[in-house]
Amino acid sequence: MRLEAMRDYAIVSVVVGVIAVGGIVALRPDPAIKFEADLSRMEPEEALKELRQAEGKIVFHDNLELVFGRLSLADGDLDGARRSFLRLLSQAGPSEDILETLAGIEVTAGDLSGAAVFLRQAYDAYPTPDRRLRLGGWYRSLRMAEAERALLLSVDPTKLSAWEAERLGRLLIAAGQVDSYERLLTSFAESDIQENLAFKRRLLEFLVEAGRPMEAVDVATRWAEGPKGSEALETSVRALIGRGAIDAAILVAREGFRVIPQDGYVVLAVFANSGHGGVARILQAEWLSTRDTLSEAEWAALSLLAESTGDMRGLQSALASERKLASPRATGQALMQLVRYRGAGALVPYRQLLSEEIFKEAPLVGAAWANWRGDQPATYRHLVAAAKYPLGEWDQLIWMSLLEGLRGSPLHRTLLTGVVDNPDLRYRLRESIIPLRPADLTEAGSEGQPG
Repeated sequence: MRLEAMRDYAIVSVVVGVIAVGGIVALRPDPAIKFEADLSRMEPEEALKELRQAEGKIVFHDNLELVFGRLSLADGDLDGARRSFLRLLSQAGPSEDILETLAGIEVTAGDLSGAAVFLRQAYDAYPTPDRRLRLGGWYRSLRMAEAERALLLSVDPTKLSAWEAERLGRLLIAAGQVDSYERLLTSFAESDIQENLAFKRRLLEFLVEAGRPMEAVDVATRWAEGPKGSEALETSVRALIGRGAIDAAILVAREGFRVIPQDGYVVLAVFANSGHGGVARILQAEWLSTRDTLSEAEWAALSLLAESTGDMRGLQSALASERKLASPRATGQALMQLVRYRGAGALVPYRQLLSEEIFKEAPLVGAAWANWRGDQPATYRHLVAAAKYPLGEWDQLIWMSLLEGLRGSPLHRTLLTGVVDNPDLRYRLRESIIPLRPADLTEAGSEGQPG
């Protein structure tokens, strides 16, 4: 028994000794921790010198490695900074800061290819639009079209910026991936991104250039039935006209009259302004035949079309059909077109529409009607009212011509003496009463006499 007791005592002693040694080791600070504490009391230059001397002699933990890398980078020691950050990458694993710093080191060292490798790792782990844009720029500089295309294809197309989308389209075309290019255009055109109208236009242009105009008509009609249908309809017709697909544009316009009758009028100005006034007039007649009443916007469209083409038939047809007019303002705009192109006599068939309410919105109409009837006080009153509004050059000429109906009367003299505040009209009034000065004063004198 005594032998067994001695053996147990020895074992216990060994165990206690091991524990004591372990406690002493545990209480002794890690050399790296002590080293870091010492470094914290040094200036950066001295700390960097100590780190360089300690490199390879002690194991740097993550924080020491980070300090070493940053101090080396600040000192311009790219090789030292690279070694330190690569060790940190191996020890701590990838992080945005480490990968971005390594990419920056390679860029500074002139190795753009190496920098792109690190930045791609950073983007794959921590994707951001800014990082993608920068990486794409590096790929372009390196002429790595395939890598750039793969980068842009790796993200939802609708998340790309407009510039990136344009770039991806060019890359797909250059690679001969026409089907992928069409799918890209379609995804953008049918998305809710801000630039979707531009991509709608481009998709239709692509379909026309590919010899598929009827597909373009079907697509444009579907867009017209969707959100913001009037904008899509106008854009579609404009795109088709721009590619010379006039027949397709006419079909889309007619489909627009059917699917969005309240907004179909938007195509009329597109045809008129693109030099297809004849088509605009035909479509105007078709459109009017489908409308029982006209909104203020529709009346405004009729007025603008009459002004741009000089063709009053659509406007006269609408006025004669006794459709409900949207407002005195819209009626005044419509009647003003008749005054501009046909004179006050053109108002006679529509005299039942003329009222003070209309004249308040379109005082030049009131002045023209009063002048035609020989009512000088009313002409004067409406001319003064019209002068309070900005007038285009055409309307200024009309105003001056109506003023002639007051010539010789006190009302005419009153207008000449400063009642009018409109600067354009004041200039015209002054020019109407002050004769032009001769270019050569000697020619103004009597023959054979000086002066």
